[in-house]
Amino acid sequence: MNVITRLSVAVVTACLALLGTTAPATAATTTVDNATAGRFTAGPDWGTSAWSAQRYEADYRFANPNTTASDAAWFKAAIAAAGPHLVEVWYPADPGYNSATPFLVATADGTRSVVVDQRANGGRWVSLGTFTLAAGDYNVVGVSRWTSQPGYVVADAVRITSSTGSPAFSLPLPRTALPRSEYDDPHHDYPAIDLPVGTGTPAYAVRPGTVTIIDDSLCGRGINLTGNDGAIYTYCHFSSWSVANGASVGTGQQIGLTGNTGNSTGPHLHFGIRTGSTRRCPQNFLLALYDGVTPPAASSLPTSGCSYVSRSAEPVIPLG
Repeated sequence: MNVITRLSVAVVTACLALLGTTAPATAATTTVDNATAGRFTAGPDWGTSAWSAQRYEADYRFANPNTTASDAAWFKAAIAAAGPHLVEVWYPADPGYNSATPFLVATADGTRSVVVDQRANGGRWVSLGTFTLAAGDYNVVGVSRWTSQPGYVVADAVRITSSTGSPAFSLPLPRTALPRSEYDDPHHDYPAIDLPVGTGTPAYAVRPGTVTIIDDSLCGRGINLTGNDGAIYTYCHFSSWSVANGASVGTGQQIGLTGNTGNSTGPHLHFGIRTGSTRRCPQNFLLALYDGVTPPAASSLPTSGCSYVSRSAEPVIPLG
């Protein structure tokens, strides 16, 4: 019995060594509430409320939109070391709140804007993405009033987690947006996939890369993301962009909000992958991401077998 016990302990120890910890040992998290002393600033047009039960801590701040000035409310944080940081925000959601609230992140290479629909996903931490932040004690995350959409913009709390590295991959949509079965559906005419989600669903960078804006009659508002692997990841039919043309983005960073622009018969995200001018079937790539495993290389994805019989009435979205 003693031998078996010692063997079991050894096996468990070995397994734990192989699995590793659930988070990097160097990770550090800072949470800043709107009521944290000396860590939050807002102008006189920002009110205070405890109305929503989805609030973080005792209350939250709110303001009407302003189409002429940002008048941002800022969360200040001490960033111990420069490097990649996951930035998350907490806010109460309500159908009467703003559907396009600009959140500002002061990154090491300039301020980035991420648009958030504050009518949904309230009462929990919502990721803005992973950003490279400079070291220091400064205003890191802001909530801007500069939006043309109606309804209060809300500033409640932020959470910033440092890491030695950013995740390698991300689903292009929130994991809760669709079941796994939607990620293996065939596409019409050519290698790609259409993911049926409502207008305003956040779309994320599947891997780090550089953004090229698309704005035409077929793709509508979209993005070509040139990944750090050299492949092109195409997103179409956005209702709006969340990043500027030429921006460098990190894995999981919001790059747009889904919609129905361009040649589209209903709200959805068109997603495609290509290497050079060769279109690839993205289904196996997406299924791997959903399952939390490393996806196959873009260059190894099949070039056929993921579309219906060609229908000439369906135009092919240009490679761009």
